[in-house]
Amino acid sequence: MAGFMVWLVLVLIYGGMLLIVRIRSRPNMPAREWYSPFAFVLKQSRLFERMLPLLQRPARLLAILEYGCTSERLLRWTAECLTMAYGAVCVSWALAAASGEDLIGWLGTAISGCLPVLRLRELDSRVEKRKMSLLIELPVLLSRLLVLVNAGENVRSALVRTLDNRPQGEHLLYDELRAALHAMERGESMGYALEHFGRRCAIPEARMFAAVLMANAKRGGQHFVSALRELNHQMWEKRKAVAKTAGEQASSRLAFPLAIIFLLIVVVVAAPAMLGM
Repeated sequence: MAGFMVWLVLVLIYGGMLLIVRIRSRPNMPAREWYSPFAFVLKQSRLFERMLPLLQRPARLLAILEYGCTSERLLRWTAECLTMAYGAVCVSWALAAASGEDLIGWLGTAISGCLPVLRLRELDSRVEKRKMSLLIELPVLLSRLLVLVNAGENVRSALVRTLDNRPQGEHLLYDELRAALHAMERGESMGYALEHFGRRCAIPEARMFAAVLMANAKRGGQHFVSALRELNHQMWEKRKAVAKTAGEQASSRLAFPLAIIFLLIVVVVAAPAMLGM
């Protein structure tokens, strides 16, 4: 009975928050904005402003993934986390009411507090995958650019040629390079476009690539080729290190499932002997 009462109170609280949002903000609130009640409460109570020092890390990660993170975007992310945690609490107490065990509700409430942390780890994982994808593809781009420059192409035409047979959306690195070339076509200087390219990629290696191009593009000649060759060597070494790290991480992830399988095999083999005794 206690579990049902707690679940009912939680549902009524969320329903009241939803009603207040519909009345005070937008009567025809789209259904996709399921996080709006918590966003409204965070903003009106100024709790969000007090939480800003704790939200610097998700703000930085969102800025990398989405090329900028406004206050409204960070508020939406925070409200989504709180709404998901609150929904998990409601589900836990609904299960507690159905089973008659209040312990399920309390355990679910404790576990739901980990959901914001899991969402933060998800952002970390997405940023890390993005970084590894760029680091793996950047040496390929450099190798092709080096071949074209050695063949007599100037820097801009060589950059354009590297995009041949590369459809939009195939890889983030080529999409960013395509955006930089479009900026040059609109009249922006090569230096500004390449600098913006390095910032949008948000990895030191891309900024180094842009800096080498900007520093040596005008001089050209053998100096430029040697600078590209040296950078290409560094990027391939970096790619090898990334591949090695990824392999080690994959091996460590396999260790736990293998340990579980080993324990299961031991139990299956040892159980008949133990029962026979």
